[in-house]
Amino acid sequence: MNFWTKPGLALPLACVALLASGGCADAAAISAPPAATALPTAPVATIAGKPLPYAALQSKIAGKIAVMQAQRDAQIREITLQSARDRAAYEEQQLNALIDARVLALEAAAKKSTPAALLAAVKAPAVTDAQMRAFYAAQKNEIDAPYDKIEKQLRAYLEQQATAKAQQTYYDGLRRKFAVKVLLPPMRERVDPVGPARGPANAPVTIVEFSDFECPFCGRFEPELQRLSKAYPTQVRLIYRNFPLTSLHPDALHAAEAGVCADRQGKFWPMHDLMFAEQNALGIPALKQKAQRIGLDVKRFDKCLDSGAALPAIKKDEDAAEKLGLSGTPSTFIDGRFLNGAVTYAELTAIVNDELARGTTPVTRR
Repeated sequence: MNFWTKPGLALPLACVALLASGGCADAAAISAPPAATALPTAPVATIAGKPLPYAALQSKIAGKIAVMQAQRDAQIREITLQSARDRAAYEEQQLNALIDARVLALEAAAKKSTPAALLAAVKAPAVTDAQMRAFYAAQKNEIDAPYDKIEKQLRAYLEQQATAKAQQTYYDGLRRKFAVKVLLPPMRERVDPVGPARGPANAPVTIVEFSDFECPFCGRFEPELQRLSKAYPTQVRLIYRNFPLTSLHPDALHAAEAGVCADRQGKFWPMHDLMFAEQNALGIPALKQKAQRIGLDVKRFDKCLDSGAALPAIKKDEDAAEKLGLSGTPSTFIDGRFLNGAVTYAELTAIVNDELARGTTPVTRR
């Protein structure tokens, strides 16, 4: 797993069944409340011979029922959106496999060979010990074994990854050779591009990230986004939106407030970068120290942080995340195309390049 998820209630059994059968796109239909009817006139009980009206029961439970319904509606919305996203991702995956098979067959016919022989001839560079140790060092927090115990498995994994990359590069070359154009529009969702931004306002590609400053996967994802911004300085605009998972990360909300308070002094990104660089120090005293280090008006910042003045702005982002059915961080949208978790730089660039190649105004499929 490469993202944090927000704990919640169990999903409705009927909706789980629909998802398993491939029909969860229609799940909203089962959540529709029954048609309004008149309140029963018969009492729900009698006490000492006097009737207890149904309206009295409704008055007692109305608040809790409204909360339960809101929670259930949010669950239905999330599972319906996820079903649509899963279908779109599967369509795209299978389309790419179909295209790769077709161009490989064309190349085999042109060279009087076979697809299997052509693929077998694609060789990946040998995996070095230095690459293995660098990978192990980067993943050591998630690998619960000494290096010498998993060296063989690690080498096999990295060799598999290298082979897959070499084959994909080969397929990409064949796609260019045979002038492949993908016409299937990707699934896009309506995401308001509001919040602190990096990159020109007229950039052709807009990325909106919902993130949590204390989330370790968001921290891992951040260098990939920064690398992307440097590689596409005029083509990409990156927008940050807050989604602090407070049940998992006790300092996440204060960090989000610090970001908003810094933004009000025009220094969101310096604060953003410093908080991600020092994710283990996001308590209020540490945040105030960071404000001083990046040159903020400390009194103004402290007042903003201590007063809760930033909370309404954070709530707007959280409401937007809920409407999008998000439950984890990081959650990213590239021109409305959803990416779940800390994806790689290669995955980011693949979608950005595809968006640039399309060169048209995005059309929403949702």
